[in-house]
Amino acid sequence: MPTDLYSRIRAEVDKISIIDTHEHTVPPHELAGLGRLDFGALFSQYANSDLISAGMPIQDMEQVKKTDSELSPMEKWELAKPYYERAWNTAYCECLRIAIRDIYGIEDLADDTVEPLSEKMDAVPRETWAREVFDRAGIDLVLANTWDGHPVIPRTPYPGLFIYDMYDNFSGLDLDFLSKDAGMPIGSLAEYLAVIDYYFEQYARGAAALKISRAYDRSLAFDDVSRAWAERSFREVLKGHPTAAERRAVEDFIIHYLLRKCGEYYLPVKFHTGLQEGNGNDVRNSRAALLIPLFMKYPHVKFDVYHISWPYTDELVNICKNFPNVWIDFCWAWIFNPPAARRYLSDMLETVPLTKIHGFGGDFCMVEGSYGHSRIARREIARVLADKVAEGRFTEEYAVRAADRLLRTNALENFRIEEKREFCAQR
Repeated sequence: MPTDLYSRIRAEVDKISIIDTHEHTVPPHELAGLGRLDFGALFSQYANSDLISAGMPIQDMEQVKKTDSELSPMEKWELAKPYYERAWNTAYCECLRIAIRDIYGIEDLADDTVEPLSEKMDAVPRETWAREVFDRAGIDLVLANTWDGHPVIPRTPYPGLFIYDMYDNFSGLDLDFLSKDAGMPIGSLAEYLAVIDYYFEQYARGAAALKISRAYDRSLAFDDVSRAWAERSFREVLKGHPTAAERRAVEDFIIHYLLRKCGEYYLPVKFHTGLQEGNGNDVRNSRAALLIPLFMKYPHVKFDVYHISWPYTDELVNICKNFPNVWIDFCWAWIFNPPAARRYLSDMLETVPLTKIHGFGGDFCMVEGSYGHSRIARREIARVLADKVAEGRFTEEYAVRAADRLLRTNALENFRIEEKREFCAQR
């Protein structure tokens, strides 16, 4: 049961207007263009992975997630129900329950609720829905990594909602897509680097950061490849049949080139580390310790390390304590393992400077998930801070200041948000 101390700190935490460091939010124009929405949209991320882990056939989950499906909400529920009951205990599922309770007035997914819930979801005012839900969550602004058909950064600005990240479509070597979008030829490594230069010149000054997600398909160990070896390998990429070593050499060279560009533009770099979304991933690829050579080689580049690198968080705490250019980001962390996130935040508050911790990023496409995640994050952060006060480590006044740092001020300062807001509003 909450103590009076917890209740006081929680009340102050709930007042903070969050700078959300990472979302994939479907922007208003895309949400308006979607077909019929029903409860299945809530399983577009995270909870779907737990249901699959509990035994749900992947093809059945695809039917549940699909908008404009031929299946009715009840038919979708019949597919999902046995596995939802198996995974009900997870924080992914709790996050959804919090959202549908607070936003739609429905306590849980059940035989008699999925149809009325689906009707309410389909009736939301789609052009204003993201702002409405963020306001209810107490989220001021989102650093967004969304996809709208453009390869590097969305072209539809919503400066009142989002400051967009540039995303790394470069190291994946999607040459045709980038050449077409930039309107520039790519017939050599030099021309490819010119395309990268073009995107940075066009967009880096207004972006929040460069987001790199390569931990899903390869190790985060990036060799420092010579220009000559990269050029030879790039010619093989252009021919269409590079060896694995040749392709990796070009990828590694491009990552180093991107980091130099980020240093040139004072643009932070966000790396996905730790747990990967979905099923059947190799988490060994994604430990933050693999990035240490980059942290050392580029001391003037700021690195925001995502997802607390769980389950390798102890390593990340050590790294952040050692390297001035490394920050820790709790995006996603409060719903994949709340007790671990709580424990690690407690450790970090004893170990690394407070200004280096970003306390919340919802990491959802659907704003309902972001809402539920934000409620869990506030709850758990307040628990950690109340414990610090009870232990005599913090005063209540300092605990409240720390909460503001974790949920707002650190992100404002580290990502230069007001400068980016002004820039984006003028475009």
